[in-house]
Amino acid sequence: MKEKQFETVHDFERILQSALHRAYTIHEALGSRGEELVQKNQFGETALRIDIEAEEAVLDFLKESGIPIRVISEEHGKVEIVPSPVYLGILDGLDGSNRYQAGRGKERYGTMLGIFSNIDPVYGDYVTSGIMEHSTGKLFVTEKGVGSFLLDAQGGRIPLHASEQNILSERTRIYMNGHFDVCHRVFSEKLRQFKITDPRAYATYFSDLASGKVDLILTCTAKNNLEPAIGYGFVAEAGGVMVDLNGESLQDKKYFEFGQHEELPIIIASTEALARDFIRHIRDSI
Repeated sequence: MKEKQFETVHDFERILQSALHRAYTIHEALGSRGEELVQKNQFGETALRIDIEAEEAVLDFLKESGIPIRVISEEHGKVEIVPSPVYLGILDGLDGSNRYQAGRGKERYGTMLGIFSNIDPVYGDYVTSGIMEHSTGKLFVTEKGVGSFLLDAQGGRIPLHASEQNILSERTRIYMNGHFDVCHRVFSEKLRQFKITDPRAYATYFSDLASGKVDLILTCTAKNNLEPAIGYGFVAEAGGVMVDLNGESLQDKKYFEFGQHEELPIIIASTEALARDFIRHIRDSI
């Protein structure tokens, strides 16, 4: 296949949108069959049929598009779309599988895809990212230097903005990833006076942060950091920050190096000031 030329961020976003719509089509077509247990993935977890087939739909579309990309995916591992890739794609065919099982078509979960400008990127090398929320049919996209948006049914683009919360208070809306012990160890004991919830899906974490519905997300690196890498662009373009426990932005951290083999705390905040205030609170509580 002759590789096509991709010159602008809009070229990449067009491909990303179409690929995510393919995943949505699979979600709708599978219905209850999507809940069938199929095979174990690279992390030793048993994947659902929807996990596998949504991912395959995206990968097949990328092959059809001619984009010279290498994809790191949850279910299929590393996939070379062309022999000599130029760009890196990061894919989670169904983020929030537990939510899908709890309420297919009702709970919040989605397919996540990000495209980076080179095959060994730092987090700040994102070009475009997208989240297809299957239960609502909402498509969230971000373009570097352009912004984060919700696409409506008529093709309109609704700009998304993180909240302007600057200080940690009892009114701060917090999500915490309760799946990992490190999050409980580092965060929970120091946040007893705060109300913390967990929608249990990164797709929800990032769309809500970018939409201003939550102020602070507490999580950690794990399983190749697929979702945080995809979500970084959403956060940055909506005005938020993603930092480590020392307050250092992930912007210049290498994707293939940072936290790939250990669980490191990550703080995602609507503003840099909120991230700093939260870190001060954590340190003062030691």
